[in-house]
Amino acid sequence: MNPRLKLIISVSLVSALFIIIAGCGRNPEASNEHLKMGEDLVKKGKLDDAMNEYNMSLRLNPDNAETYFRRSMIYSARNDTDKAMEDLNEAIGIMGDSAKYYDARGYLYIIKNDFGKAMTDYEKAVKLRPNEAVYVNRRGYVYANLKDYPTAVKDYTRAIQLNPNYEDAYSNRGFAYMSLKMYEKAAADFTKAIELNPNNAVYYNTRGYAYANQNMLGSALYDYNKAIELNPGFTDAYINRGFVFLNTDQFKFALEDFDAAIKNDQSKATLYNARGFALANLKEYPKAIEDYTKALQLDSVYVDAYVNRGFSYYNNFDSPNALKDWENAIRLKPSLESSLKTYLDKVRK
Repeated sequence: MNPRLKLIISVSLVSALFIIIAGCGRNPEASNEHLKMGEDLVKKGKLDDAMNEYNMSLRLNPDNAETYFRRSMIYSARNDTDKAMEDLNEAIGIMGDSAKYYDARGYLYIIKNDFGKAMTDYEKAVKLRPNEAVYVNRRGYVYANLKDYPTAVKDYTRAIQLNPNYEDAYSNRGFAYMSLKMYEKAAADFTKAIELNPNNAVYYNTRGYAYANQNMLGSALYDYNKAIELNPGFTDAYINRGFVFLNTDQFKFALEDFDAAIKNDQSKATLYNARGFALANLKEYPKAIEDYTKALQLDSVYVDAYVNRGFSYYNNFDSPNALKDWENAIRLKPSLESSLKTYLDKVRK
């Protein structure tokens, strides 16, 4: 064979091989096929296989923004927010006009409690899709976490206008109204949320709290009962119902509720103080003193616990310890001295 001809053939083979390799390295059509296969596998719950398909999709087309987005969803499901964030950054870098990419990244920032960056992303998402109720609602949630409750209410209201049956928007607006101490409006929103989802114990508990703050104790009691019926382990509902019982002088029922709450959570000084108050009103002063002492172990500057324990000592004929507790309370809150003066004079004699 002619040596020159052999060289030409060899060069041609190398060129052909390069073309084949280059074609395998960037093939948008094949990339989308692997993307579609990955999406189908996700629907079947086969996340590992889906991840392999997405990886192949990106090898075939490193600029496939949708594949980065879909892969970020798997990372998010696995609580790998850093890798999910990397993929969403890539997706947005390739296609910066996709509202759903900003929404997904904003949600990750919410998980990371970085509400400033979350706001930037939701502002962009809403600008791109101003009539998408989900994005408007989530921006409202970010405003609420930034403690801008009036603006949050505006966003939730807009989301409800866009979707009148948007359960999350009603409950979110209800919570914002609670923060603004607009209890009547909060109760109305949770009533609507309950209509849309009557099996949510949180809605009943929160509406009950709104009713209690309007002194509608019968309605509050009904809601707390319903919350506990739906979720027998709902600590906050027991606490809230216990306070209704305290305020209506039903101390035995209050004691039962605080017992149930403390069984689930031994970390709250307010719980021990409240149970101590119920015990004191049942004239079980030694037990009340134990609870107030526990409250003070959890919170050494808990003024109410000092005052209440002082009264339990006083009613249990222990004036020296009553005096010590009241003096500690006054040290922490000097304005108490005038209201405690009558009792201070008695124990100091």
